[in-house]
Amino acid sequence: MGRSTFQQRRLCGRLLDHGQMQISYEHCGETQTSDLTRLSSGPLRCEHCDELIMAVDVSATAEWIESQVDRKRHLLETGQLGTRKQSTQQTDSDIDRDGLSAELAACAILCPNAFVSWTRAAERSKGNRGRDLLRTWTGLNRPVEVKHTRYQDDHRGFLVIRPPRNTPGRMRAEYIDDAYYVLMTGEPFRHKLVGWIDRAGLLAEGQLNPVPVGHSQRESWGIHWSKLRPIDELARKIGQGGLVGSFGRWFEDHFGG
Repeated sequence: MGRSTFQQRRLCGRLLDHGQMQISYEHCGETQTSDLTRLSSGPLRCEHCDELIMAVDVSATAEWIESQVDRKRHLLETGQLGTRKQSTQQTDSDIDRDGLSAELAACAILCPNAFVSWTRAAERSKGNRGRDLLRTWTGLNRPVEVKHTRYQDDHRGFLVIRPPRNTPGRMRAEYIDDAYYVLMTGEPFRHKLVGWIDRAGLLAEGQLNPVPVGHSQRESWGIHWSKLRPIDELARKIGQGGLVGSFGRWFEDHFGG
């Protein structure tokens, strides 16, 4: 049986209190560890050289991630959530573990100060397509959708978008959200942020079915990781618009798309 929201929050609170919601990363010749409840606003930077951090280890959060995998399995078993399986090689729990681990890593990199808000949202989520990281968390003018792949080489490693659940037919342009798509690579619990692209870029530079469509799979639209834009370009967009921009982001998160 899945844990109640109250039980989940007690678990998260206990882990936070005992310093078990941390990330670590290698930079400037050493391993640096950061408490996710004490990080400042803006993207994650090296405490020595101030460079953007692109790769993190979130192993310390594994207990919380597993609690959410269990919750989603309960929702699936009780018919409150549909399957996400597109491959016989991964179970729904495998997919949820990959996705949660990658999304947590993306939050830690792009908006570490919003980590507690993100965990609260994740603990009650049944799906947030196109809105993994809200504007008010990142300081960007669009929400962020986090995509994940275990691969990154010359031939593999695509940012892939599939049609929403319970939609008929082929892949359509309207299934691509007006969001900033970011791609995380790696496996639980080590991930790297390799690049980003927006809707216009995806439509212009992406392709139909970059990954072959297998049995019981649906069409997709995607782009190879090597064609994505560098993260420092996205970082420069953070916080634009001052106070007016902050209000606009809050308004869009709550009343817009």
